Amino acid sequence: MRVVVVGAGFSGLAAAAALCRGGARVLVLEARERVGGRVATRRLADGTALDLGAQWIDPTQDRMAALVAEHGLTTFPSAAHGRPAVRWDGRLRETPPESVRQTVNLLDDLAAGVDPAAPWRAARADEWDRLTLGGWLSTTAPDPVTARYVGRLIAGGLLAVDPDEVSLLQVLFYLRSGGGSGSLLGMAGGAQQDRLVGGPALLAERMAAALPSGTVRSGAPVRAVHQDGHGVVAHTDEGAYRAEAVVVAVAPALAGRIAYAPALPALRDALTQRMPMGSALKLHAVYPTPFWRADGWSGVTTSADGPLTETVENSTPGSTRAVLTAFSYGRQARDLRRLSPGRRRAEVLAALVELVGPAAAGPDDLVEHDWSADEWTRGCFCGALTPGSWRDHGPELRRPVGRVHWAGTETATRWAGYLEGAVLAGERAAAEVLARPTA
Repeated sequence: MRVVVVGAGFSGLAAAAALCRGGARVLVLEARERVGGRVATRRLADGTALDLGAQWIDPTQDRMAALVAEHGLTTFPSAAHGRPAVRWDGRLRETPPESVRQTVNLLDDLAAGVDPAAPWRAARADEWDRLTLGGWLSTTAPDPVTARYVGRLIAGGLLAVDPDEVSLLQVLFYLRSGGGSGSLLGMAGGAQQDRLVGGPALLAERMAAALPSGTVRSGAPVRAVHQDGHGVVAHTDEGAYRAEAVVVAVAPALAGRIAYAPALPALRDALTQRMPMGSALKLHAVYPTPFWRADGWSGVTTSADGPLTETVENSTPGSTRAVLTAFSYGRQARDLRRLSPGRRRAEVLAALVELVGPAAAGPDDLVEHDWSADEWTRGCFCGALTPGSWRDHGPELRRPVGRVHWAGTETATRWAGYLEGAVLAGERAAAEVLARPTA
């Protein structure tokens, strides 16, 4: 069996590896001149490594752990020195008030009633899909600051959207998929526990190198996918490639830009229009030393207001300098994008000063990466269905269309939105293809 895989991110590479193990002949077509998709590592002149995209591994993410070991890599724990800080109603404190825990616990309780493989079947799915997270918080949180903080933490920190842009059902699905808020938001013991030595881009490169020679073809964006009685043809600028099946391992928003013949079924095509990518800015401030530790702080902060929702120390062992990474989401990220580079830098540094102190005003370097401006990504962290879309379009998320199968982290039922979800989705799509009856 010959199979074409569209996209050499973690999902496409995992699909290709599983297909090769199953005896298929595989060609991976990647639009970029590199592999890895939504991961990339930039090294500064002194060797300081900055992970521009996805970077963390949770201790329960078994497939990522297996891949790290298989390809001879190791992990290191995220920096954990000192106390976190919360900017609450204009002031810093070490922990948010009890109202935050109570509100988030209510979300976890509701999420327990959602099957991540079929969120639309939840008993209150219609109600939860029509209601935005922001709307739910406005009637559930005990005060406006709690509502604003939880909205930024959950909608922003997990999906890179505003709470009024995402349905309660989408949030509950995401919480259940990742094991709950404690897992998703946690550092030690949670989704931000470990990082890869060399960065996740190095793992993607090794996964690609382990495939049979010539399997991955970069600089080859797939423009069209045509099915006929004999198979499927993937069309690129340089030529057409015939196969018995194709795995489209890119986000639904990008999959929708491919021309299909015959045209996709109406509900599947509508899904691609209703699952936009999140809006996130990731900014790395590089300093001579981790000055925040001197006062007992960890560099981990969250904020109920301002352009930055959260920060984390992102220094690497043995590095000569310290890295504080900041995140801006949704409307705040869009507002920052509208500013000139100089004004944006000033706004970000002013926010960092409020969060970690006056020394934050003078970094050696401030490196930003905007995945929304990346032609072959158009947003981060992942795609999320808009309010009212799960019931009618959710069932189409993984359903094959003839010989076309769908992968990508958005299609995962466990750890959706994460590298683990991407790998699981790629392997699930590969299993579907290998199970197809042969002619």
